[in-house]
Amino acid sequence: MIDLDRHPDTCVRFDRHAVYLGTPGARQDCPAKALGRTEAMLVQPADRTREGAASTTRVTRNTTDHSYRATAPGLEITATYSGDRKDVERVLGSADLPVSEARTVRSAAPGGRTAAAAALPGDPTSFQGKGFDRCAAPSAAQMQAWKGASPYGAVGVYIGGVNAGCGVTVDAGWMQAQYDAGWKYFPIYVGPQASADAGSCNGTCDVIDDPVADGADSARDAVRAAGTLGLPAGSVLYYNMEHYDGQHGAVVTAFLESWTRTVHELGYRSGAYGSLSSLITDLADAAQGGGYLAPDVIDFAKWDDNATTDEPKIPAALWADHQRIKQYSGDLTESHGGVTLNIDANQLDVGAGGPQPPVQKDTQLAYTGAKTVSNGAPAELAATLTEKDGGAAVTGREVTLTLGAGDAAQKCAAKTDDQGRAACTVASVDQPLTADATVPVAAEFAGDDAYKASKTAATVSLQYVTGRAFGLSANVPLPLLSVKIDPTPDTGDVRTAGAGSKAPPCTASVSTLVLSADTLCAKVDTRTGPSTATATASVEKARIGIAGLPVVEVSGLTTTATSSCARQTGSTSLTLKIAGAVVEVPDTPGQVIDLGLARLVVNEQKKTADGIEVTAVHLTSATGIDVTIGAARSAAHNCAE
Repeated sequence: MIDLDRHPDTCVRFDRHAVYLGTPGARQDCPAKALGRTEAMLVQPADRTREGAASTTRVTRNTTDHSYRATAPGLEITATYSGDRKDVERVLGSADLPVSEARTVRSAAPGGRTAAAAALPGDPTSFQGKGFDRCAAPSAAQMQAWKGASPYGAVGVYIGGVNAGCGVTVDAGWMQAQYDAGWKYFPIYVGPQASADAGSCNGTCDVIDDPVADGADSARDAVRAAGTLGLPAGSVLYYNMEHYDGQHGAVVTAFLESWTRTVHELGYRSGAYGSLSSLITDLADAAQGGGYLAPDVIDFAKWDDNATTDEPKIPAALWADHQRIKQYSGDLTESHGGVTLNIDANQLDVGAGGPQPPVQKDTQLAYTGAKTVSNGAPAELAATLTEKDGGAAVTGREVTLTLGAGDAAQKCAAKTDDQGRAACTVASVDQPLTADATVPVAAEFAGDDAYKASKTAATVSLQYVTGRAFGLSANVPLPLLSVKIDPTPDTGDVRTAGAGSKAPPCTASVSTLVLSADTLCAKVDTRTGPSTATATASVEKARIGIAGLPVVEVSGLTTTATSSCARQTGSTSLTLKIAGAVVEVPDTPGQVIDLGLARLVVNEQKKTADGIEVTAVHLTSATGIDVTIGAARSAAHNCAE
C-alpha cells in the first residue's frame, strides 16, 4: 500500500499503462509522447476544501477527452484511455465503482463549471519573429534564461486535446508570468486525428469519428482550455493535425471547417498546424474552390532550415495578411543562457486580430416529453434544444411548450438544463377527444444573439375510455312463437376523454310468454385524472320460463365493469333461484350451471384488449336460445407510454 500523503506524486507502471498516485507534482517520472496516449489513471485524495467534495460515489465519462472521472468518499480518480477503454472500465469496476452507470458528458462550453482565468491583456498570439515549441513547457527559470539569450520571442504551448501526449504542462500563473516577461504564444490543441497512425502517432491516436460533431466539440473544449489559461477572445488557437494519407482529406477539411466555425462563434480565431504535403495542400484546394471556411492562420511544417513564411506551394493570395507560421526545423538541441532544451523552431508572421463577431448558430428542437396524456391529470412536456450542426446541447435557454391548439391550447415554459432539455408540467390536462385520439404538441425557442430560433411539432396520445351497459336482451326461437328483445335499456357505445354520465331512462318492465323483468336500468360513468369508465346494469327482478327448462329467477341484480389504465375489474351481485330453490353462487367469475338442454353462466367475465366485459346471467342452448340479463363493458385506451 502506498501512503498518498507521504508520496503525493508517485507514478506506478503496469505493463503498457500508468497509474499516478496522489496530486501531480514536480517529481513525476512517467514520460509521455507529444502525440497519442496510453491508458492512465490518476488516484488522488479528495479536495476537502470543496463543499461536498467526493461525498458520494459516482462515475462520469467525458467523450471529448476520452476520460472517466470517479468520486468516492475521500477519493477522486481520473482515468484516460485510448484504444483500451474496456481496461479502464474493468479497473474501475473492480473497485466497486458504478462504471456501468456512468453518465456521459462532453467538455463544458465556455461559461460552464470551469472557471476562466483573468484574461491576458492585448493580443498574446500576435507576433512576428522566431518562436519555438516543445512537448513539455520549460520551467519559469528556463524561460527566463532563454528570454535574454535566445533569438526566440514566442513559445508554443499545448493547451489540451485527447491526443496531447504530454498533457497540459502550463497553468494561468505560468502564462501570465511569461507574458509579463515579454513572451508571446501559439497555443496548440491536439484532438482527434485522421487516422490512428497519422504522423508520429504510432497507432495510438484517437481518430475522427464524425467530422462535424468532433470538430465542434474539439473547438468548444479548446476554447474552454484557453479561458482557463487566460488567453483572451481574439487569440489564435491552433489545431495540430498530423500528416495523413490523401484518402483522409475530405474528412480532415470537414473537421477543420467545423472547428473554425465553432472557434469563431466563441469569439476566438482559428489556426491549423500540419504538413505542407497533406493538410496545407488540402486546405488551399478547399479555400480556392470557394465557399469553404478556412482557418484564419496556418502553421505549416517544412524542415528546410529556411526561416521564412514564404512558400511557393501555397498560393500567394491565401493567408497573406500576417496569417502564417512555418516550422522550419525540428528536433534541435540548443543552449542559451546556460540552459539546454530540445525544441522545434518556427518563424511566425501572425498579426493582431479581434474577437470574431457573434454568429447565430442554427438550433433544432426535438420533443422528448410524455407520449401519452390524460385529462384531469398532470403532464410533463419536454423538448431538447441542440445545435443543428454537431448536436451540442444548448443550455440555459427558455423553451415554450404548448399542448393542444386554438382555444384548447395549454402552455408552460422552462429553461434548458446541461443536457439541453427543458421540461415543464401542465397541471391538469384538458383536451378534446378527436377521431384518432391524438393531441398536437409544439415546442418553440425564440432565439437570442447567439442562437437562431427553432420550433418543432409532434403529437401525443390522449387517454380515453369507452363503455356500454344494458339491462336485458333475448333471442328465444320457439317452434310456434319466437321472442326477440333488443338490449333494453341501452346506454349505447360511450367514448370520451372527459368526466360525465350517460344513463337512459330505466325500463319499468318487460313481459313476454317466456321472459319477464321489472325495473331495468343501465348507465356509464366516466371520470378523469386518471381516466376511468364504470358501466353498470341493474335489474330488480327477472324470470325465465322456457318449456323444457327449469324456471330461472333472479332478483337484486347489479353488474359492473370498471376500467382505467391501471386495472380492470368486474363484479356481479344477485339472488338466484332455479326451479324455486335458492342457488348459492360463489364470487369467482364464470360459474357454469348445467340445465340439461341449456347452459347457464353467472358472472361471466371476459378480458378484452383494453378492458373487460361482464354479463350477470347468460343462458344459451344448442337450439339458438340466447338470453342476457345485466351486461356491462368498459375499456381504457392509449395507456402505453
